[in-house]
Amino acid sequence: ENPGSKTNVQLDVDNRFEYLFVALGASIEGFQWMRKVIVVDATFLKTVYGGQLVFATAQDPNHHHYPIAFGIIDSENHLSWSWFLENLKAVIPDDPELVFVSDRHKSIINGVSKVYPLARHVHCIWHLAQNVKGHAQQGVKRDDVVDKFIQCAHAYTVSEFRQEFDDFTKRYPACAKFLVDKVDVDRWARCFFEGDKYNLDTSNSCESMNSVFRKDRKLSLLPMVDKIVEKFAFWSNKYRNECASMPCTKVVVPYVENLLHERCPVAKCLTVREVNGLEFQYDVVGTDGVTYLVDLASRTCMCRMFDIDKYPCVHAIAAVMAKIKKDGRTSTLSIYDMCSKYYLVETWSQAYVKTIYTVPHVSVWSIPEDVMKLFAYPPDYTAKRGRNKEGRHPSEGESRKKKKKTSNKCNRYKNLGDWFEPMSR
Repeated sequence: ENPGSKTNVQLDVDNRFEYLFVALGASIEGFQWMRKVIVVDATFLKTVYGGQLVFATAQDPNHHHYPIAFGIIDSENHLSWSWFLENLKAVIPDDPELVFVSDRHKSIINGVSKVYPLARHVHCIWHLAQNVKGHAQQGVKRDDVVDKFIQCAHAYTVSEFRQEFDDFTKRYPACAKFLVDKVDVDRWARCFFEGDKYNLDTSNSCESMNSVFRKDRKLSLLPMVDKIVEKFAFWSNKYRNECASMPCTKVVVPYVENLLHERCPVAKCLTVREVNGLEFQYDVVGTDGVTYLVDLASRTCMCRMFDIDKYPCVHAIAAVMAKIKKDGRTSTLSIYDMCSKYYLVETWSQAYVKTIYTVPHVSVWSIPEDVMKLFAYPPDYTAKRGRNKEGRHPSEGESRKKKKKTSNKCNRYKNLGDWFEPMSR
């Protein structure tokens, strides 16, 4: 059993299965320790009954999946998405801090605006990039359109965005016209978004889960649910062990500490001038020769990377180094004080305190009599004619693919302390 879980099933007027919603108790409780960004997406089921598998997921600070809920719907429409989001709202209440990320499906946009009026909603820039490149004029390399669009979307400051977008407009006027006419800029451009979505701007986490359950989507309902819960339990245990294996001296998650470590040698070479010592304000001359005002008290920098990502940019690190060097042994400031609480190992581990249990064998189920009396017919379906489009041996092609062994730098720490300890001596 998974205590605290929330499930719901909806049948139509003929008692035929229509919708399913499942949110496991451990995920519901653990989400309070996650960044408040939820990615929603749907993918097709591969059974005779059709339908779609829906996910609502977050991403933990070390860039791992953190599934919150999943469900089954007949298709992506206003009714189905509103039903799923209403059930999600029962476990994740509406909140101004909440941000949804999805593709531009009209039913998702409609559902989020009605069910979560306080939350913000942004478009996945990868999906949007596919729409944008479709408007490119003939002879243009569409991959170049995507790359340039991503640069515009990732701009941290308005001035940087305008420079990038002006260039984008000159190169690809039809694509730029599509964006200006059809898409609100604050839904895709990082610098115009008013809220905290950190560095999350795609629905890749859900897309990745769709791929993980590619084979399971061919199963009938109950076996598929068992497989999904089993995978959620595996991930939860894996990342719990990863948290527990962290050295007690480590304060932030490996992904963030390694980024900070890479920035330290650059920060050490920057020129820093104290502007207001009492207010922790500093001028830092960047590698581009531009002077950036850093406010350590409010955790901001004129480059806006500090403001948006919620961990120190290279200019903020330089300011922290200058402050520590000035205060010497009496300094109580730490670079980790400049990171959002969501990037702390302590916070990260709290998200995995509760255990997700796999579904036990049917022989040990204890089902109440009133539930046993309930009955649901399967959905209507239209038999498809013709040969199965899939090959006779689906795994044949997969066996030919060579998997590259890649090292995951998120799982290893670099020694960030080397950059700060000598300054307090």
